[in-house]
Amino acid sequence: MSITSAPRADWAVRGTTPQEFSRVVDVYAEPMIVSAADELEIERSHPVAEHDRILVALDGDRMVGTTAAYTLEMTLPGGPRSVAGITGVGVWPTHRRRGVLSALMRRQLADIRKRGEPVATLHASEGAIYGRFGFGPAVRELSARIRRPYAVLGADAHGDPGLTLELSPADRVRETLAHLHRAAVPERIGLFRRSDAWWGRVLRTGATWAAVVADADGPRGYALYDTVDGWAEDGTDATIKVKEVVAATPAARVALLDHVFSRDLVTRVSFRALPVDDPLLHLLADRNRLVESSETSLWVRLVDLPRALSERTYTAPVDVTVAVSDRYAPWNTGTWYLRGDTRAAECSRVVHAADLTLDVAHLGTVYLGETSLTALVDAGAVTEHTPGAAARLDTALHRPRAAFCGTVF
Repeated sequence: MSITSAPRADWAVRGTTPQEFSRVVDVYAEPMIVSAADELEIERSHPVAEHDRILVALDGDRMVGTTAAYTLEMTLPGGPRSVAGITGVGVWPTHRRRGVLSALMRRQLADIRKRGEPVATLHASEGAIYGRFGFGPAVRELSARIRRPYAVLGADAHGDPGLTLELSPADRVRETLAHLHRAAVPERIGLFRRSDAWWGRVLRTGATWAAVVADADGPRGYALYDTVDGWAEDGTDATIKVKEVVAATPAARVALLDHVFSRDLVTRVSFRALPVDDPLLHLLADRNRLVESSETSLWVRLVDLPRALSERTYTAPVDVTVAVSDRYAPWNTGTWYLRGDTRAAECSRVVHAADLTLDVAHLGTVYLGETSLTALVDAGAVTEHTPGAAARLDTALHRPRAAFCGTVF
């Protein structure tokens, strides 16, 4: 049985100083069931915290809730943009369901708006929490595994004999990895540009080896992975755990996959995170042998709705009016007219009837172009007043590649 006090609406929320960081970590680590000592060591080794973006809720002088944000340069429809990457969210277990997180979110969203960031993103440990704060589940990612006998590329996998491949400790070729990843960021919505500290974190968590392919003009791709040894009664039972694959050309991807699939003594290969449309799905000789699972990875929140919709690019002309509710960012509540084409768009407040009625979280869900607004209408989550309005907006929002982040922040 859980005993909690009644919700309050008057929680004090304030910023923090770098000297208070260990106290902040103590507060969010416990409800997240992670080691505060480990969190502090990661930050000490690879500092990414922005102390002027950390907020705490207080019960008297005691910290009982936290939230923070990173300033990320993430690719959105329309190009790289500065977005707020929400992190470090936690409420002390004795203060749950008392309005602490609501107070933190209201303040944080207002601060993000003042900073001029129209979009916020996060990775959710519990999906049931963030919808009520206006975040929509916008991106799904795959994890996959395949047993070695079936890890065979099919007829569409065209290699290039001019490519060479080198296997090195990942940290030794960090500059090459960063260069290739930086070039890939504009090509995939959801990717963000990694600082040196972010690279330190990526390589710290499961990326011992880097296989780099190159041609006469330089590096063309890499695969980051770990090898895990194992033995069974009938012999070796080793696994390759692939953390990330980045390839500038199809031939480079084929070379990298062929490498991880052909390692001796390996009985299975697993992929930690893939886009839902990853080329691997089309390159295997027998896709049915690939065991796939998917989960929501990136949640999106429109903080400045008219700016977010105006700055976004569209793949078809758009002319729609939406009535939006937004409990935690009331400046977004109202009826908005969105008009644009493949070159530019504008979004303005109006008073006439709407084609669609929805919550701001639903716009976050469809903003990156991966989720269908029509599906939300079919589910009854979005109300369509003008027949076909959702389908027309879906066409304009669509992107040819699925969004993908691949880095938990």
